[in-house]
Amino acid sequence: MARLVPDPEDAGLIQEKQRQAMRLMQSLQIDAWVIFAREGADSTLISLIAGPERVVQNVVFILTADGQRIAILEPIDIGNGAGSHFEEVIPYENDVSGPLQQVWRRLDPRRVALNFSREHYSADGLTHGMYLRLEDMLGKEGLQGRTVSSEGLVTSLRAVKGEEELTRLKRAAEITVQLGHEMTELFKPGVTDTDLAHFVTNRAPALGAAHAFSSIRANRLGETSKGPIHKRIERGQVIVSDMGVVYRGYSSDLKRLWYVEDGDTRVFSQLDKQWRACMSSIHKTLEILRPGLPGYEVHEVGWGELEAHGFRRSRHSYGHQVGRDVHDAGPWLGDRANRYRPAEGTLQTGMVVTLDPTINMGGVQEPSWWCMGAECMAKVTPTGGVPLHELQNEVWTVRF
Repeated sequence: MARLVPDPEDAGLIQEKQRQAMRLMQSLQIDAWVIFAREGADSTLISLIAGPERVVQNVVFILTADGQRIAILEPIDIGNGAGSHFEEVIPYENDVSGPLQQVWRRLDPRRVALNFSREHYSADGLTHGMYLRLEDMLGKEGLQGRTVSSEGLVTSLRAVKGEEELTRLKRAAEITVQLGHEMTELFKPGVTDTDLAHFVTNRAPALGAAHAFSSIRANRLGETSKGPIHKRIERGQVIVSDMGVVYRGYSSDLKRLWYVEDGDTRVFSQLDKQWRACMSSIHKTLEILRPGLPGYEVHEVGWGELEAHGFRRSRHSYGHQVGRDVHDAGPWLGDRANRYRPAEGTLQTGMVVTLDPTINMGGVQEPSWWCMGAECMAKVTPTGGVPLHELQNEVWTVRF
């Protein structure tokens, strides 16, 4: 169940993100950021800047460029601690209109960020109904003359990670790597792809994760089925586990690859060739993963390296941001022309992205190729990408 009470261990992280938001507001010339939400809405942003993953009543959280932190809350949310990280907590009963109008007149913001966006889901948490309520309370003309989309603010806030966020992401990745190593011991006659997925789900909490997720593919040469679908693991198959965990609110996303030996060295040679192409692609993109680079250029370089080894690119984006969500906010590492996965934005120091070259996945069907891929998580730095975890440097082979 979503947490109603802020976790005391998140206090430093929340204060860090509030300060980051205020700095971003100054650079974007935004006077105030208003989050107006009700139960079930905008949960990721609320948890990021206030703490609870869920609120009970209507809430208004306001951050200003000059450092004010204001929360307008019903008593039940005050009691749950939703205003713990705000210097001014204003209570209301039943109707938030009066207190919000008073704060609005006092602040008199000229440029106000609201959570609506045509392109970025992460900045589109203000529902149409709640926007209409804001119009009722604050005046339609006044809102239209002052409000802007929060997408530039929100995407940078979520994509650029602070030290505590990086620590949690690194641990999430390490747990996922450990799951991969432990899965190697499970390859025995009678085991299915569903058994492997259940192992990931059941084992992750013992390693400190809140929960885990996985997609398991088990295929012979040329096959491309996706599971888990209760498919038996057999000799001569390649198994791809695309998996991740959530550790203290932050997600990982990695692939691990195994080959179940059947004595046919010819088919393994083809797999090894594909593996070396994928790893070459990852190392190539790690070299260029620096601030200022557009997301679409990483996409082109990564797939271009794979094509240089003789393999067609898959249809999916080469990579994506990862953080609070597996697909987090910020520049996508994808096709420049895809307006729904915006890749025009540039990388910044502290972003964490996945690098995900695949072969014979994502709609490409080639009977002489294996369905496989490699994926890592890396931090953007001025000197290039730095993996957050141990890379898989060779195909893991198992036998039974």
